Amino acid sequence: MSSRNPFIFVTLILFVICGSVLAQNDKFGKTDTLFAEPYRIDAKNWAVNVTLFNDEEIFALTIPLKFSAGKTQKIVVDSTIFKGGVADGFREKYARVDTATQCLTIGLLADLGISVPPIPPGKGRLATIFISSLDKSAIAQLDVDTTTTPPTNTLQMVKLPSDEVVPFFKILPAEKEKKAEKEEAKPAEPKGK
Repeated sequence: MSSRNPFIFVTLILFVICGSVLAQNDKFGKTDTLFAEPYRIDAKNWAVNVTLFNDEEIFALTIPLKFSAGKTQKIVVDSTIFKGGVADGFREKYARVDTATQCLTIGLLADLGISVPPIPPGKGRLATIFISSLDKSAIAQLDVDTTTTPPTNTLQMVKLPSDEVVPFFKILPAEKEKKAEKEEAKPAEPKGK
C-alpha cells in the first residue's frame, strides 16, 4: 500500500464530515430559512434586517454573521435592535461585535421555564443591524454571510426538548439595487414632450 492512499482516504472522510456539518439540517417539516436583507440608509450607513421563517417553535438561536464592504474599506456594527421582532420578549438577547474581523454574533434564548414563550411557527423579523463606515467614506455595497465565530458559534436554532435545527441561510439583494434594476428596465422617454 502506498503512502498516498491513507492521505486520499482521510481527505475523503473530511469532505464527508464537513459536508454533513455545513449542510442545512431540519428534520422537523419544511426547511427553515434565515434571511439577511441589507439596505442603504445613506451613503455611509447601511442596515440589515434579519428575518426567520420557521415551522416549529424555536427557543434559542445563534446567528454569527460576517460583513464586508470591499477589500480595503472597514466598517463597524454600530448597534443591533430586537424591539418589535419575534424574539423581543426573549429573556437573553445579545449582539457581540468583533470589529477586527467585521463579525457579529447574535444570541437569543427564550427561557428554560414557561414564563417566556418561544418563537411561534411563521415568518418574522428577529433583528435589525446598523452598520457604518469607519473612515467615513461611502459604502458602495454591503456583503453579508454566515460564518463561525469564536469559540465555536455556528448558525443554529434549538427547539425543545433539545433538538438542533440548522436553517438555510439566504441573502436577499440590497433594496437600493432592486430599485435601480427596475429603473434601468424602464424604456427611455422620448425627448421633446
